[in-house]
Amino acid sequence: MVSLLRLSLCLLCLSLHSPLTTSLPYPNSSAQLCHEDERIAMLEFKNSLAINDSSSPPRPYHAQVPYVKTASWKAAGSDCCQWDGVTFNPLTGHVIGLDLSCSNLRGTIPTNSTLFTLRHLRSLNLAFNDFSPSRISPEFGRFPRLKHLNLSFCSFTGKVPLTIAQLPQLASLDLSQSYFKGLEMPDFNVIVRNLTGLRELYLDFVFVNSEATTLSSLTNLSSLMALSLSSCGFFGPLPVWIWNITRIIRLSDNQFTGKLPSMVDISKLSQLTLLDLSRNFLDGEVPSWLFNLPTLNKLYLGVQSFSGQLTISKDVASSSSLMNRSSLMSLSLSNCNFFGPLPTWIWNITQDISLSNNQFTGKLPSMVDRSKLSQLTYLDLSENLLDGKVPSWLFSLPSLEELCLANNQFSGQLTVIEDVASNNTTRLEYIDLSGNMIQGSIPNSIFELVSLLALVLSSNNLSGVVELDIFCKLKNLIYLSLSSSGLSLLTKSSSTISSNVAACTRLEDLRCSSCNITEFPDFLRTQEDLSYLDLSNNKIQGDIPKWAKDMGKDSLFYLNLSGNFLAGGLDLQWKNLQYIDLHSNMFEGPAPIPPPSAQVFLASNNNFVGEIPSAICTLAFLRILDLSYNSLSGEIPRCFKNFSDQFSVLDLRSNKLHGTLPSSFGKCSSLHTLVLNGNQLGGQLPPSLLTCQRLEVLDVGNNNLKGTFPSWLGSLRELQVLILHSNSFHGNVGTSKESTPIFSKLRIFDISNNSFNDALPSSFLRDSIVLNVKGLNLEFARILTIITTIDISNNKLKGEIPEVIGDLVSLRWLNLAHNNFIGHIPPSLASLRELESLDLSSNKLVGQIPKELASLTSLEFFNVSQNQLVGPIPQGQQFNTFESNSYLGNLGLCGNPLSKKCGDDEAPLQPPPRMVQDGSDSEIKDTFGWAIVGIGYGCGTAIGSSMATIMTQSNERPVIKGHCVAFKFGAIGMVEDNDRENDSTEEMKFEFHKLFCYNLDSFICQFINGDIRDAVQWKASYQRMLRCVAFKFGAIGVVEDNDRENDFKDEMKFEFQSFSQYLRADLRMAGK
Repeated sequence: MVSLLRLSLCLLCLSLHSPLTTSLPYPNSSAQLCHEDERIAMLEFKNSLAINDSSSPPRPYHAQVPYVKTASWKAAGSDCCQWDGVTFNPLTGHVIGLDLSCSNLRGTIPTNSTLFTLRHLRSLNLAFNDFSPSRISPEFGRFPRLKHLNLSFCSFTGKVPLTIAQLPQLASLDLSQSYFKGLEMPDFNVIVRNLTGLRELYLDFVFVNSEATTLSSLTNLSSLMALSLSSCGFFGPLPVWIWNITRIIRLSDNQFTGKLPSMVDISKLSQLTLLDLSRNFLDGEVPSWLFNLPTLNKLYLGVQSFSGQLTISKDVASSSSLMNRSSLMSLSLSNCNFFGPLPTWIWNITQDISLSNNQFTGKLPSMVDRSKLSQLTYLDLSENLLDGKVPSWLFSLPSLEELCLANNQFSGQLTVIEDVASNNTTRLEYIDLSGNMIQGSIPNSIFELVSLLALVLSSNNLSGVVELDIFCKLKNLIYLSLSSSGLSLLTKSSSTISSNVAACTRLEDLRCSSCNITEFPDFLRTQEDLSYLDLSNNKIQGDIPKWAKDMGKDSLFYLNLSGNFLAGGLDLQWKNLQYIDLHSNMFEGPAPIPPPSAQVFLASNNNFVGEIPSAICTLAFLRILDLSYNSLSGEIPRCFKNFSDQFSVLDLRSNKLHGTLPSSFGKCSSLHTLVLNGNQLGGQLPPSLLTCQRLEVLDVGNNNLKGTFPSWLGSLRELQVLILHSNSFHGNVGTSKESTPIFSKLRIFDISNNSFNDALPSSFLRDSIVLNVKGLNLEFARILTIITTIDISNNKLKGEIPEVIGDLVSLRWLNLAHNNFIGHIPPSLASLRELESLDLSSNKLVGQIPKELASLTSLEFFNVSQNQLVGPIPQGQQFNTFESNSYLGNLGLCGNPLSKKCGDDEAPLQPPPRMVQDGSDSEIKDTFGWAIVGIGYGCGTAIGSSMATIMTQSNERPVIKGHCVAFKFGAIGMVEDNDRENDSTEEMKFEFHKLFCYNLDSFICQFINGDIRDAVQWKASYQRMLRCVAFKFGAIGVVEDNDRENDFKDEMKFEFQSFSQYLRADLRMAGK
């Protein structure tokens, strides 16, 4: 992509910054010496500036070779009319032209500069030098005869002075910058309205936006031939009058809207050479007349933000003139949502083709007329739906430098014409074929492409074993990406360096994730300029080699070694590292301290111990810190308050941290994620969190925090995830004052397993807020309609379930289980069309299950057990999939799937004995002398009640203490889940709850209804089941396992699958 940038800037200089108007008529001559006062003025101007080789861009950024023109300006013995860059009038001897562009000049140009004494200047060109931090002096408007003024790419800042409008003869004005550096033109309307003679106007990256600024002030410029206003901040409808401009139209990177006209007067555009409207908000169709302009050679319409589809007119695709015309050299229609077959006429474009990020389909032609493409330098068809084989002729185009076919559906084997590669008849520098389905091995001929700078083959279906050192044959290679390509890379480890590897020293970027690498690549020893290294998700074991500290010692800024088996201590000695990812390894010892340059530090899932080093607080640029899933202890360092205002993510979950939360997390103006789940933190939430106004995720679950519900967090307008579960919070839920803001963007709300009580206030779930959208104040009735998860289970909440919950139309999971809710189930819940899980179990709900709930077609889990519901169970849709355990403890319910049919006259079953709860450890004692442990959330009550009914042979009633055994991490569930190793703690706990309750309660329900008679057999099976449920961390095992915290996820999954099969087999046997 480097060469593409160079090409773009080169074209910019050629097409935009060379005046279209006639050059000055007077050549240098020695007929008359220049005036002494002007010679002295120029020498003083020269002496006021320094010479710096970096002040001008090197070739090929500019068409002209940069050189110091003022080097020929001598103090004595020379005629200034012979100086480089100076043009004079031979009749008067006055200097009338000064061209010091690309002269490596550096310094400032103050108002009293002697430059402004050259009053006879007609042309002044200072482009491509560095005059920062100068402002454009008002004196630039004091040249009464000036026709051409070029101050482009000079790093000027501030406002363009109004005096520029006092140049009555000005025909060409160029103030463009390479990107926005602070140059503004708020008086745009006034300036351009007075410059009525302008023929060329270039203001790229000059900010002119204001409410009063429009392009209408340009309508009086009747002679305008070239207009370039890229990235100026204009907005509104695309002006119709621009189609009167005859040579160059560049309005890219603004906010123009509307459609391109279906018809124009082509005769007015017969000399148009460049049209660039890219990166605006245009919609509609591309009219065919654009492709019929006889001199148009550069057309850029790409990267639009369309509100609708932009499609190519049918007459464009079928136009015979398109098939034969050759004037169009460069075409960019990327990011435009085009669709349909790839147009065949694009192969008539001669230099640059960019159609990336569309939806073009079809195959590339197997053959083309290569003579028509002999000058093609750039081809980008990435991010489309193209398929078939990559044709070999692409690698044989003599001028092609960049080939990008990434993220399509290409397949088959890769073929490179061997004689083309070996004879050096190609100039290919950049090849990107990533994100396809290319198969087979890498052809040997690809290693003959000696000009290659970048090779990207990642995310394909390649096969075979490749020695990584072989890429050292590409002597100029600086970027190599083979991640997830399907290749297995073989690395060599030896004490000596081969001659091939010794010559391989230019690599700057190496990406080899998921390549089955087993050790550090040997050729990295010689990569002194390495800046980016990704060896993640491989099989590298042991310590990082000692020689690695010299690899990119001063240049490495990105390091990703995650997902390996690296061990030992760690010392991050690369002084310029910015991104460090070490997660999911076996590193041990104290947590390493990143270098001062670090911005992202990810070190989760290792074996780091000890306290969090306070030196981390000194990292001035740190934005993301993740030390989760280690064994760190001690308190959270109080020095975290020193974090910069760039700090955005802190994740310390699942460690052994204790103490209270720091009173401050730094300036925290950018903090959006704070996760402290699964530690031993106590105390209360610090009110200083209110200063973190961008906070989106707050997860402090599974700690020992206390206090009342932190309603004041509702002032955090960006908060989307609030997790307080399994702490010691108590009191009412909601706000203490009606004026307190209420969680306007909350999506996930989990306060389960606390001691909240009283009713759930409707005001907590309903309000209206005022938003400002595009300058308009709009009232949105309830932003909480975006909420997706509510879990307030295992508290002491009472009152009725608020009807307003039915307004949360995006809700997918609702868990109100194990509270004291009374009244009826709100029929408004039927409005939750996205609802997937509804748990209302273990409350005091009465009445019938609303028949409207049968319309919830997404509902997968439903539990209303242990309430006082009566009447028929709704039938149809998802309700036909729920089994009897969903309705346990509601003796008045009838209908499928219960054995009790609606209308039966038989007496209802007697309720089970009441449970006695007197502790936190769930334990049942009876004459049989064995203990039962209840697992999961929501099924403990059902277990205790059912066991009391089952064990009828005992004269003693069982004593049940508590509901469930608390567990730290949960277990792997029974439901279909192909990425279980990536599941969060809560996902795994929820899934295990579903499994356990499903199997156990289903069996108990069958026993109560008389379907199973043998309680002795059931008890024996249940006893064996419970013996293998014990776990400390992770999954459930069949075998004795005292080191579960050290299990790999595959081992955990195997153990659970064994247990789950064991349990289901026992239940089936008991059922017989």
